[in-house]
Amino acid sequence: MIDSRTRGGGRITVDERAEASGDALAGVITDIGDLAVDAAVGDFDLATLLTQVPSPVTALNLDARRIRFHQQLAACLLELEVTMLGARAAALAYRQAERGLSEVFGGLLDAIGYATGRAIAISLPVLVPVALTVGTQIVVVTKILDVTGADDAIEKRFGIDLGTTKAKAKEALVAFVFENSDASGAVIEHVLPGIVVGFIGLPPVVLDTDADHAFWPHDSQSMTMWLLAGANRFGLLLPSDVEVWQADGLTPPHEAPPRDLEDLYVREADRHSGADSGQVRIEEIVGADGTTRYIVYIPATTDWSAKSGDSTTDMTTNVQGMAGNDTVMREMVRQAIADAGIGSNAEVMLVGYSQGGITAGSLAADPAFLADVNVTALMTVGAPISDFPVDSGVDVLSIEHEQDLVPDLDGNENPASDNWSTVTVDYDPEQLRRAPSLSDKSEAELDDMFASAGAAHSSAAYAASIGLLLRAGNPAFNRFTANHSGFFTGDLKDTRDYQGRRKHT
Repeated sequence: MIDSRTRGGGRITVDERAEASGDALAGVITDIGDLAVDAAVGDFDLATLLTQVPSPVTALNLDARRIRFHQQLAACLLELEVTMLGARAAALAYRQAERGLSEVFGGLLDAIGYATGRAIAISLPVLVPVALTVGTQIVVVTKILDVTGADDAIEKRFGIDLGTTKAKAKEALVAFVFENSDASGAVIEHVLPGIVVGFIGLPPVVLDTDADHAFWPHDSQSMTMWLLAGANRFGLLLPSDVEVWQADGLTPPHEAPPRDLEDLYVREADRHSGADSGQVRIEEIVGADGTTRYIVYIPATTDWSAKSGDSTTDMTTNVQGMAGNDTVMREMVRQAIADAGIGSNAEVMLVGYSQGGITAGSLAADPAFLADVNVTALMTVGAPISDFPVDSGVDVLSIEHEQDLVPDLDGNENPASDNWSTVTVDYDPEQLRRAPSLSDKSEAELDDMFASAGAAHSSAAYAASIGLLLRAGNPAFNRFTANHSGFFTGDLKDTRDYQGRRKHT
């Protein structure tokens, strides 16, 4: 069975169990206390007192047992009180410890980054000449070997292919970063900001801030803003306006609503596969009760160039979105929804993979967008969206591979709230090879697919994981589907596809 863990979505945590136990004990204590009061009042009942007169010995024995009863009852109440306080103290200690560990660990990484930044700044007079000297020598020697053909002689004599060795080293580095995605995310969130702050000589206290937007780097989002500011000075990652129109879809419309989450995700992945620029698709679904609902599919990245071209699903959209800025894809979704005539009361589900998830998550956290669009459900796959304060009225299902770096680029875990379930899957190529969605691929094709260091982020790998989890009966999947069954049943009345193009001034 494929291995996974789930956070949030109403699942009871350790501290919540302890708190609930304390509440239950408090109720028991109250009930027993009421019984003790009733018993004490009963001791002074006139009829009972009068019956003691003709039988004084019996009365003395009865009084002794009454006293013993009240003593034992008081001891029982005291023990329950202590147990209740212990349970509530355990819940509080667990929360404080979890928060404390996070803060201590984050603070330690901040300090490491800051110290590294200061060391680099102080060592620059030495490091720069050394780096230039060594770097120049490496470039010159490589060129000489290539021009003279000596690299071929080295390969024949020692069996070392310099080009292949360099490619393998690069692949190994990428694999290491992806396989240790949690650590890589922590480096992005803490170490890199610390290095920058230390290098430019700001006081380390600036790293300790909860502000989402600040003029100094202190987390992944502020680092992204600094990256944007630097890139914009060189004419890269520049924002622009967008032109949107209804177009023929990359794939034909379906005849029925999605059967399940696997089908839902496959339709999402089709919005960018093989395209220079992804499309937004809107499916209009009419339920048996006559209620109309809409699924909005938002495409992933198709262009990795840092220079903005015509494509709306490019690197600029990624970086601008991660920085918390408006993007051409956000505007494209808004215009598509307006053109489709979706009313403010109609239920809407947003679905996004990778960049599509960033766009969907940011829209689900935008009060202005939610004032016009009734988003009730959001499904993201392989997307870093923990920095977005998604509205509590939106039910969220996030799916991530443990070894996928992309969902960790924001450096944080998604909130474990009642309205937000995050299913983290252990990416296991050997298990995924047996997934029904990959049954049409040959062994050679599967080898190529899983050979890439970043294969854990591939849409095919996610489709395979979702299919395996679905067949295993994942509780978070079942909860999400049950809560939004109207999007998976009824009639698919209409399908609209929208294309966009950046406007350059």
